[in-house]
Formats: sequence, C-alpha cells, structure tokens
Amino acid sequence: MKTPAIAVVLNDRDVLSLNKNLLKEVDLIELRVDMFENIDRVEEIFAIAKEKFGVPLLCTVRAPEEGGKKKFDNRLNIYEKVIPYCDFFDIEIFAEEAKALRQLSKQNNIKLILSYHRFDLTPSEHELEGIFEIGKKLNGDIIKIATMINTKEDVETLTFFLLRHKNDKVIVIGMGENGKITRILFPFFGSLITYASLNLSSAPGQIALQDMINIFKKIGLTDKKR
Repeated sequence: MKTPAIAVVLNDRDVLSLNKNLLKEVDLIELRVDMFENIDRVEEIFAIAKEKFGVPLLCTVRAPEEGGKKKFDNRLNIYEKVIPYCDFFDIEIFAEEAKALRQLSKQNNIKLILSYHRFDLTPSEHELEGIFEIGKKLNGDIIKIATMINTKEDVETLTFFLLRHKNDKVIVIGMGENGKITRILFPFFGSLITYASLNLSSAPGQIALQDMINIFKKIGLTDKKR
C-alpha cells in the first residue's frame, strides 16, 4: 500500500452494490462491521470485497464509546473470522481486547492500528502524548489519533503532535467541519492514511472520495496511479 493512502469506508450493502470501477483509485478499504446491516454474513462480505476490489482490506469493529454503531459481546470472534482477507485490523487503544488482538494480528501477519477517537474536543498536547505512549506500549504498528476540531488552536495542537511523530507511523485526523483541512494537509506532513466517504461517513467532516482524489492530484500528493 502506498503512503499516504486514501481509504474509503464501506458497509456490507456497499460491497454488494458498488461498481468496482468507482474504487479503482482507492488504496485501502475499511470495512466497518459495526455498520453492517447483516452481521451473519461478515466472512462472506469480506471474501467478496477482497475478490471484487483487489485492494488491501482493513477490518474495524468500532466500539460505541468511540463512534461505533453496534455493540458486540465478542469482537475478537469477528476479527478471527476475517483473518484470511485482511491486511489491517483497527481497535481502540483503550479497548479491553487490544492486547489479545495484538497477539492475534501478529500471529497472522496483519498490521494493527490502535486508535483513539474524541468526538467532542481535542485534548491537550500532554494528553495526546500520554495516549500515544499507551498505544506504543501495546505495540501497535500504527497509532491513530482522531479528535474534534473546535478552534484553530485545536488544529495547531494536532499539527505539532503530528510533526513530532511523523516518523512513528501515525494517522492523525481532525474531525468536524473545521477539521477538513487536516484531512488534506496532514498526509503531506506524515499522516499515513486519510479517510474519505463514498455512500456513508464514519466520522464528522469526511471528504467525498472523488473530491479527495482530485485534491491530492492538484497538490501533487500522489503518484501516476491516480
């Protein structure tokens, strides 16, 4: 997968209905299992997505506490089912299952994104550093920090954090309307993945996929594939 990468967020209905040509310039597909309409077909949907789109897959079963749409009694069981199809897993830094998923992902050569989402504000730089350190102690391959942008100072806080950790394999995103600029500029500063929307948005302020691709082309943050 190229970096910076454009990821698009899909659910099960998207996988079944979308024309694969709509995603020909996407680098990564995040399948949000908590947004699936039919949980009984999880493994089948991942198999179809792998065959249909031919790009790396990221499995996320997001907890309600950090924006998930459903609560699951055993998220690890879902991750286990989709091992044959995935290149990445994502789980919250503070999840009880984080250590177990780290072990599972290592055993199966799957990269683990340990993530933190704050939908009301952007914590202080000191707090962000503490969250980052917890993620590193859990041995995450990539640490993802996504916080709500309410003021220009919030953008500055995330920018300074990203610049300090641009060589540490991080994803840093400012959410909300005021955070849209971070989705465009932060990949230029070292954030590995930016998330775009197609038929659904998994976080406030996501930019439409084609708009994101066009912006990347215009600012030269891309290669000849796009």
